[in-house]
Amino acid sequence: METREFVWTRGHVVALVALCLAQVLDAVDSTVVNVALPAIKDELAFSAADLSWVVNAYMVPFGGFLLLGGRLGDLLGHRRVLVGGITLFTGASLVAGLAPSAGVLVGGRAVQGLAAALVAPMTLAMITLIFPEGRPRSRALAVWGTATAVSSALGLVAGGLLADGPGWRWIFFINVPIGVLLVVVAGRVLPARREPQPGRGFDVVGAVTVTVGVGLLIYAVLRAEWGLLLVGAALLGYFAVHENAVARRPLIDFGLFRIRSVAGANLIQVVRASALFGLFYLATLFMQEVLGFSALVTGLAYVPMTVVMVGASWLGPLLVRRLGARPVLAFGALVAAAGLLPLAWISPEAGLLVSLIVPMVVVGAGHGIMVVPLTDAALSGVPSSESGVAAAVLNVSAQLDGALGLAVLATAAAARTDDRLEAGTPLSTALTDGYGLAFVMSAVLMALCAALAITFFHGGKDPAV
Repeated sequence: METREFVWTRGHVVALVALCLAQVLDAVDSTVVNVALPAIKDELAFSAADLSWVVNAYMVPFGGFLLLGGRLGDLLGHRRVLVGGITLFTGASLVAGLAPSAGVLVGGRAVQGLAAALVAPMTLAMITLIFPEGRPRSRALAVWGTATAVSSALGLVAGGLLADGPGWRWIFFINVPIGVLLVVVAGRVLPARREPQPGRGFDVVGAVTVTVGVGLLIYAVLRAEWGLLLVGAALLGYFAVHENAVARRPLIDFGLFRIRSVAGANLIQVVRASALFGLFYLATLFMQEVLGFSALVTGLAYVPMTVVMVGASWLGPLLVRRLGARPVLAFGALVAAAGLLPLAWISPEAGLLVSLIVPMVVVGAGHGIMVVPLTDAALSGVPSSESGVAAAVLNVSAQLDGALGLAVLATAAAARTDDRLEAGTPLSTALTDGYGLAFVMSAVLMALCAALAITFFHGGKDPAV
């Protein structure tokens, strides 16, 4: 429903900018260290096997604690948890920047990930509290979607610039003044929830079970520990039983998934994240291993895709108001699939513009069209008391299933490459063939997103239908 009484003020603008900047900090730090890993390895004497933990130590607690962070916000107050998370993130960034050893850096990254799990769901939850459903929230989510769209590519570019300039430690130091500014601004412009929370309480067993379960799943995928994958899946299975049949005050109300748009949006997010994570991973490897690009040039190659994704993220809400969520989400998914298919025939001899940049721009347009309608649908119709958990569920869908999907795509690519090498194919061609197979699989995933949109959303113009 359109909210005609809402009037944008300077306070609304400042609050939205602060929430978007907090979201960017979280998302950027998942990719910003990638291009600095060689320098970090040399200075802190990481072994080749342990170096991946500079990245993994952030991702495991980030994914594992998201639901816990979302529920804490619903119980304790979204602003309080947001400010606490930013403060913790800022302190951990300083520790990571000053790290004298590998262990201290990995520890700082782990605390960063925990803090990010507190912040990420709060940015979305507070948007739903500040901006009412309809055009005000759609516009706010368009800005938030823009920030989200640029974050991954921005991390690659910023990491390259800082690592090649003042040094890798500034990847972490730059977070400190931004974090301090956000804490001050958030305390002044973001609203504190005033209404009391009935039946305040906390499901400790559920919190521990889901946190350990999600954390183990992400760890197992990152380290290819399939026994732990089964343990994590079993813990999440028990979590579902516990929340539905045992817990007096459940961590998550599974009744949320009876809201058709919430269920559909999260399923689409699961599949979409797998394809998008796969694109960043596979295209980065192609540019560095086959084309021989430096880390900085690789990051800059994502700029055209990012620019188009930003523009498309503003187009999505406009299309939804005219057509409804169903055709817009399906169209965006099919556009992304159309951009991925040409990458199946990618060639080391083809020009970068034709073989990679143009298809990636098309993929970016499709994902950009989807991001705001998908987020809006995942939160529409959700009570304010559940907004933190609803936002956390959407983030978990992206983090966990993006990691699982990436593992499948990377495994398929590696298997095809090994087969080609055994047949005597040159290395660059074998690698390219493996990436091509994974791109085809990604295109199929995006086509599945279109089918899910048609299945879960009706033809009306209300994205929450």
